[in-house]
Amino acid sequence: MSLLLELVQHTGLSAAELRRIIQTAPKRYRAFPISKRNGTERIIAQPSREVKELQRYLLDQKLTGFPVHDSAMAYEAGTSIRKNAYRHKNGNYILKLDFKEFFPSIKPRDLENLIRRSKREEIAVSDIPIYLKILFWGGLDKSTIPQCLSIGSPSSPRISNILMFDIDERICSEVQKFDVMYTRYADDITLSGKGLEVVRAAEDKVVQVVRKSRFPKLEFNRDKRGIYSRAVRRMVTGLVITPVGSISIGRERKREISALLHRSSLNQLVTEERGHLKGLLGFCVACEPEFVGRMREKYGHKTIDEAMKYHVPKKRGR
Repeated sequence: MSLLLELVQHTGLSAAELRRIIQTAPKRYRAFPISKRNGTERIIAQPSREVKELQRYLLDQKLTGFPVHDSAMAYEAGTSIRKNAYRHKNGNYILKLDFKEFFPSIKPRDLENLIRRSKREEIAVSDIPIYLKILFWGGLDKSTIPQCLSIGSPSSPRISNILMFDIDERICSEVQKFDVMYTRYADDITLSGKGLEVVRAAEDKVVQVVRKSRFPKLEFNRDKRGIYSRAVRRMVTGLVITPVGSISIGRERKREISALLHRSSLNQLVTEERGHLKGLLGFCVACEPEFVGRMREKYGHKTIDEAMKYHVPKKRGR
C-alpha cells in the first residue's frame, strides 16, 4: 500500500485534499520569535493541526524502527535531565559543548540520506518527497528560511535523535578509549572524566567526528564551551552535581522555592508567582524529590498541595 493511500485511510481526507496539504505542508506553520538570554531571538514554528497529525503518523507507524543512541538523553522515554546529570556524577572534570542552531541545521537531505542507506521495506524510496514535505519547515516560495527541522514541531525532537545516531555512536566509540563519559541532551554535549588531559583529548575526538560528518552538518558554538572541576560548581543541564556525587537543583532555586512557599502560606503570592512556584515544584519533584519532602515538613502538606495543584491561567493566543 502506498503511503498516500495509508494517509487517506488514516485521516479520512480525499486523495486530492491530502495532496494539497502535503504539497503546502512546509509553509503551514505559525512562526513567532522568542527572546534568548543573550538578547538574540529564536524562531518558534508550530505546524498546523493537520500537519501535526501527519507528522505523528509518520513517527508512530513508519519511523519507529530507526534506533536512538543510549547517549541521547532528551525526548526519549526513560530519559531526563536528572538521568543525564547522574551519568557524570563521578567525573572530576566536566566539559560542556553546544551545537550552533541545532534544529535549523538539520535538513531534508539528512533524512533522505538515512532512508536511502537504511533500505527499510516499510519506507518506499518513491515516498521520500512526502516525508520531507511533512517533516520539514520552510523553503517554499520567497521564504528566507531554508527547509529544516522546526523548533516547535512535535516530530523534530525524535527526528533529530534518529539522525544523530551515527554521530553519537562514533563519538562514544572514540571517547571510551579515554574512559570518558559522553551524553547528549538535544544540542548540549557533556563529557566527563577523571583527569583534565583525558577530557580534553576526548573533546578533540568529538570535534573531529562532528567536523567529518556530512549528514547532518553541524557546528559548535565555541562561546558556550566550558570546563568545570570539583573545585567549582559542576552543572549539567541545569542541575548541580554535589561534591559527594548527588544531584541537586541548586541552592539558589531552593532558597527561591522556600521563600515563595513561605509567602504562599501567608496568601501573599500574586498570580504569576503562583504559576512560577508550581513550575519550580514540578521541576523539583522530577529532579530532587527529597527537597519537596523537607518543604512539606516545614510548611505543611496543605501549602505544598495547594501550590502544586494551582491552575495556571492560559494566555490568550497571539
